[in-house]
Amino acid sequence: MDPNLVDPDVDVPKPMGGDSVTQEISLTTVKPSAKVLIPSFIGWVVMGACLTYLTLYALGEYQYLSDMASEDVVAGLVAVIWAGCLLPVLFQLLVLKTSSYAFSNQRLEYTRGILSRRRDQIELVRIRDITTNRSLTERLLGLGTVVLDTVDRSHPILKIPAQSNAYQLADWIHQLNTAEKQRLNYREFEGTQTL
Repeated sequence: MDPNLVDPDVDVPKPMGGDSVTQEISLTTVKPSAKVLIPSFIGWVVMGACLTYLTLYALGEYQYLSDMASEDVVAGLVAVIWAGCLLPVLFQLLVLKTSSYAFSNQRLEYTRGILSRRRDQIELVRIRDITTNRSLTERLLGLGTVVLDTVDRSHPILKIPAQSNAYQLADWIHQLNTAEKQRLNYREFEGTQTL
């Protein structure tokens, strides 16, 4: 396994007795990078600045508006504009920071949720194909998205977004998938993917 993928704060448990091939061992947990929100943040800041400018321009240009608005009202209006522009980015950040993908040698556990938490799991042997996507924005930020095509009914397509080492992660997942298929002597025949 690539040492860059292992969380340094998590100790990898060693199998205790028995056949180490059949025991499940927790390997690492990956989380999306917050850098993916930089373009969204810049867009919302530009929108907030434009709305603030237009509001102040309108108050200065039209005398009847400036007569009706006191300094407190203007300050409150500007605060509402900026709160409305920054709250979506903060929500997206919370969604990213509460999502995690924990890998073991047999399965992938996907946890997400801000107030309520949901945890799903996919057996590694059920992964059919692994793709890595990197949009222009992601390439500029050094990120990528790993897309897992699975035969799992609840997650036929699972995306692991905003990974700084997407190609290495995809290769590592492929190695885990291959090792688990060999361990279970798993064979997939054409046309049986939906069974």
